[in-house]
Amino acid sequence: MILRLSLLFASLALFVGCQTTPWPLRLLQRPERTTYRTAEMRMDAVREFRAKSTGVDTPEQREIVNQLARQIQVEPDPLVREAIVDTIAEFRTPLAAQVLEAGLSDEDLHVRRHCCQALGKRGDPAAVPVLARAINAEQDLQVRVAAVEALGRINSPDAYTALAVAMEDRNPAMQYAGVESMKQISGKDLGNDVSTWLQYARGETPTRKAEEEISIARRIRGLTPF
Repeated sequence: MILRLSLLFASLALFVGCQTTPWPLRLLQRPERTTYRTAEMRMDAVREFRAKSTGVDTPEQREIVNQLARQIQVEPDPLVREAIVDTIAEFRTPLAAQVLEAGLSDEDLHVRRHCCQALGKRGDPAAVPVLARAINAEQDLQVRVAAVEALGRINSPDAYTALAVAMEDRNPAMQYAGVESMKQISGKDLGNDVSTWLQYARGETPTRKAEEEISIARRIRGLTPF
């Protein structure tokens, strides 16, 4: 019996001697949470996908977009959702466009603004009705202006009608964004008069007064040394 107890204590002493932390303290320690991923870590992981975009609709590209689409549906942090939107904008798959359109209903206004910018960057005429709805239905001015600016990057006749709505708005920021977008997609120089651009957007011929204002504006710019 004494021999067995001696062997037991000797084994315990050997076991304890091999540990860096005394065994009573080890009982109070909690295991490390090595699988915890911060928002910054999730954003970094999302951004890594951008380098994998080829701009071509392939099964591999669709799988990446599918993964990002699943993530954005459960992602609680709006900054990470912004990163997902910006990354998905680089991919040319049908689901990518659908995710960006759905993002216009996100609860965070910055995510919605990024969706407008992403749709404009893609330049797909199919996005014009979506952006037009945002101009009419969106409550936040920043998002509405972003939708107008996005239309200025989409060369489509339907964009003219949507921009006319923006220029009819009472808010000067909307009017200014509408004029600048009309300049961009039309490639014309009709001055800065909102009514002139409204006539042009509606397919009407600018009035004589508008033409005179355009001529004066051009002469003034010609005299400016800058």
